[in-house]
Amino acid sequence: MLGKKKFEPKLMYNITLDELVPEDNIYKQIDKFLDLRFVYKECENLYGKTGKPSIDPVVFFKLELYGYFENIISDREIIRRANDSLAARYFIGYDIDESLPCHSTISRKRALMSKENFEKIFYKILELCYNSGLIDGKHQSIDSTLVKANASLESLRPKEPELTVIEYIDRKYQENKEEVEGQKSEEKQKAEIRTEKTVEKPSKKSRRSNQHYQSKTDPDSRMVNKPGKPSGLYYKTHYCSDSKSRIITDVLTTYADRGDTEDLLEVYLRAEKRLKKLGLSIEEISADKGYCSGKNLREFEQREIKTFIPSQQYVNTNGKINNREFRYEEEKDIFICPNQKELRFYTYQKKKQRNRYKAKEEDCSGCRLKQLCCPKGKSRSVSQTIYYKEYERLERRLKTPEARHASVIRKTVSEGLFAEAKMYHRLRKFMTRGIDKAQKRSYMIASVQNLKRLIRYIKGKAIRVVQKVENILTNIFFCKIFELGQTNIKVKT
Repeated sequence: MLGKKKFEPKLMYNITLDELVPEDNIYKQIDKFLDLRFVYKECENLYGKTGKPSIDPVVFFKLELYGYFENIISDREIIRRANDSLAARYFIGYDIDESLPCHSTISRKRALMSKENFEKIFYKILELCYNSGLIDGKHQSIDSTLVKANASLESLRPKEPELTVIEYIDRKYQENKEEVEGQKSEEKQKAEIRTEKTVEKPSKKSRRSNQHYQSKTDPDSRMVNKPGKPSGLYYKTHYCSDSKSRIITDVLTTYADRGDTEDLLEVYLRAEKRLKKLGLSIEEISADKGYCSGKNLREFEQREIKTFIPSQQYVNTNGKINNREFRYEEEKDIFICPNQKELRFYTYQKKKQRNRYKAKEEDCSGCRLKQLCCPKGKSRSVSQTIYYKEYERLERRLKTPEARHASVIRKTVSEGLFAEAKMYHRLRKFMTRGIDKAQKRSYMIASVQNLKRLIRYIKGKAIRVVQKVENILTNIFFCKIFELGQTNIKVKT
């Protein structure tokens, strides 16, 4: 018989939201162990004593987490999706017949909250991961990725000079006042200063550089021209993650034109501070070659931290004989070339922190290897960083099995986390503007990724407990059967 369902809404329903949401729902499980009531105390100073009550800050942060779990960044879409989702209503504490907050209140609340408030949510979830045994702390993997900014190249405008012409003239006059006093009149001196070049014009090669241009819509974004990446405006996000269960211990969003070497120590110190609160200490760090610098290597050696960071390889672009074929004698502070000639100290390059060594012109002019060594120059020169000992120890360390294991960890942990964040949690592009707002987004994305691993662990632990109980009961059952069998045999005999 063909059945036909007829829907007739009831006036009264005898059912609760708790009954409608299944026990294995991810939001119901998170609600059991994630207690965000500490937010009330942290946000108390942001509100006045009178006026209309605002949206509950706990509800706001739960809506933020819900949005990134569902891969939604539009506040309007978050409210629309949460409005008809029983699980979302249960998670944020709104019953079936309650109206959800307006989407505009979420935007205003996000602007009101500081990035420190978002960081405390991140640390709270990190603490839960530690309590569950998901963090070891010894080995940390650090990596970075570019995140597109919410601005286009058409928004670029030339940077305005920091000083006006009048301010520049006055400052120059005050700086040179003592030197010209008694030689030239005040009016004549000012007239000469006015003829100086006050604003440095960008050259043709640097007309589209971050030094001279910035975005009108998002001044904190930076231009990036990187192979494999479309040219545009970006931010850079760094992840520091624990090797045990891929838990993110720190996330830092910086300007895209900063080198990774500039941010490595800051990322480490931020992660170390959090882990120290949990009673853990970092012993090893792995990162890609973009983070390698002599200064960083020396800093970590002083802190007794093992680093597994491949170094950049520099070759001789003028000839075919590489710098590595020159032997350094530390006692004499000289280099010996493949033709057994000496290269002595020539100059110190302060900016690059490198010592330069140069051969004599008479040694190179009649050398049989000149066309291979320095075909364009009169004599060959070799430079060496002042951190060469740290690099030598690094090279020896990178040949160990421990280093190969660290390389595998970095590729599977950090790069995998970025792929997950970009695919499922909207890390491809920050739709906000400003580096502080981008940092807030980064904290929430990292928090969601840590929550996913925590939920997976709790589910697996529950399954293991059930299996253990089943095995115990099975063993007891078969033992009882065996005992009954033995008793029956004795009775028959």
